[in-house]
Amino acid sequence: MNAIVNALPQILAALRSNLLVGLTLAVVTLPQAIAFSTTLAGLPPHFGIYAAIWGVLFTAMLNPARVFSGGPNTTMSAAIGVTLLPVAPPFGADYIGYALTLILSAGLIQLLFVIIRPLGRMLDLVNEPIINGLICGIGLFLIFKSLTTFAGLPLNTEVEWPLWIAWQSFQAVLEVGNLYAIEIGLITLIASLVARQIEALRNWAILIGVAAGTSYSAYLNAAVGLQDTMIEQIGNLSSVGFVFPSLPLFDQEAMPDIISILPGAVTLALLGLFQTVAAMRRMNRKIGGYTDSRKGILADAVSNCLLPFLSSLPTCASFNRMWLVYKMGGQSRMTSASSALFLLLMVLFLSDLIAIIPMPAMAAIIMVVGANMINWEDIKPHLQSRPEAMVFAASFLSVLFLDLFGAVLVGAVLAIAYSKWEQAHPKISLQGNVLKIRGNIYYGSLPVIESTYHSAIARVGNVILDFSGCDYIDPEGIRWLASMKEGKNVAFVDRRSGQDRREVERAGTPSRRGDENRRKNPRRRGPDRRRRSDF
Repeated sequence: MNAIVNALPQILAALRSNLLVGLTLAVVTLPQAIAFSTTLAGLPPHFGIYAAIWGVLFTAMLNPARVFSGGPNTTMSAAIGVTLLPVAPPFGADYIGYALTLILSAGLIQLLFVIIRPLGRMLDLVNEPIINGLICGIGLFLIFKSLTTFAGLPLNTEVEWPLWIAWQSFQAVLEVGNLYAIEIGLITLIASLVARQIEALRNWAILIGVAAGTSYSAYLNAAVGLQDTMIEQIGNLSSVGFVFPSLPLFDQEAMPDIISILPGAVTLALLGLFQTVAAMRRMNRKIGGYTDSRKGILADAVSNCLLPFLSSLPTCASFNRMWLVYKMGGQSRMTSASSALFLLLMVLFLSDLIAIIPMPAMAAIIMVVGANMINWEDIKPHLQSRPEAMVFAASFLSVLFLDLFGAVLVGAVLAIAYSKWEQAHPKISLQGNVLKIRGNIYYGSLPVIESTYHSAIARVGNVILDFSGCDYIDPEGIRWLASMKEGKNVAFVDRRSGQDRREVERAGTPSRRGDENRRKNPRRRGPDRRRRSDF
């Protein structure tokens, strides 16, 4: 009993700290969740709100990591809009039904990466240059995509080259853009950017920007009139309650459209998994701990199978939210639960205030989020290595020159190709007649090894093959070694087995008269340093 009394102040302090972090997370997440839903996904605002409530709770319960935090995601929301805009008009009943089906399909695909372990292991091949290239490309894509809403114009629903749509949107903004909407968007942008420069306000920058844009919109509506400004607002949220049950659309008439959006479901699933694996990998390195990324994959998959029945956007891990929780000293599960509770209370009791937020302000927030995704500190290390720079550039450009599905396919192919390229090019050095291999001897690396081996044979005649630094030799590699042994132009050495390279060299290399004399009449008892190898 005394121990409990003594520990009570610490428990209360931890509870107070987690509640404060949860409140901060809820306030920061709310405008982003609404923007992701309305501006990017083309869905009613409650989809983003429920993702920030139920998505956060589900991932917190399913992932034991101390700093894991799921929730609505920019890229996944954009993928929904890109996939469904050609199929049905945004915000309509059919569009919402297809969106729920798309999210459920993505969750089931993600579940395969949990059930089929080798499939989940493939995600570890996705390295930072690929992920950062995709993230930077998507950040620029989000800025382009938000231009029309920023200027109070309808969305461009055509399926074309993303850069061409961006150019068309930019021309439309200049020619027929709503000046009132542009003013609101600019004020939101400026307020957010200024707040980000002040350390004490940095975490509140988005909320400050939304508040500034909403205040100016209210002033314009009072001075000019809503019928003249024609500023679109979020609208009535009175229907948003504790839960909003829904059912994905599955019927015979909709099957052709459902089949057509399956590539989008694959895109949605992989984008979420890429970001979850990358966020957990980065957090592990930041905090010096380790949590298996498969736990994050499981949390995503199960959550995204449940969320479509609750009218919610899909969820995945967010590095920015996890880093915010960690910096403020929060414990993930308690913080996530409290942030979801605070967000629900805000929606229930502040719905009238949220309803008047203008859509241009939401578009400006998407632009800020997109700009934050293009981080020079993440890009700079990849430019110091030519292979990484090429992979990063290919991943980045694929988002701008292809659709998101094509970009994800390019990322997946690059991940496999990059890992195989590294394995297929072992480090080979030739010093004297010693050919040392560091890496793998397998079917993919044999062409490189054979080329160097035969060049060495042509130069020195007899070769000592040192594979002490080899990690793996496959059956084809063993057969090649056996065939080389039969040629009697090579001797093998593996110092891990206690074999002395110098003994092999004496046995396998024709001796010279000077060497024989030195062995018969040594001038000193120590090793002959003139013949000492770097190995």
